[in-house]
Amino acid sequence: MCRAALTRTNLLLEVGKVRRLRKALQSRSNSEAVRRVIDERLAVEAGLQALQNLRKLGGPEDVFRRAPTKRG
Repeated sequence: MCRAALTRTNLLLEVGKVRRLRKALQSRSNSEAVRRVIDERLAVEAGLQALQNLRKLGGPEDVFRRAPTKRG
């Protein structure tokens, strides 16, 4: 796996929240936990952007005609 360049950043974080995050993600370090959450959030944003782009193009085609029709 290719590793991206890292930079040192100082953050002020609540100790209890970081501890809970590390436990939930089973991370080995605070840095790993924060990096994983950032990656997950960026993936969500990319997915939302893709849905917005699809909506601008008219949305997906219901080839099975199972979705309810729009009422306007």
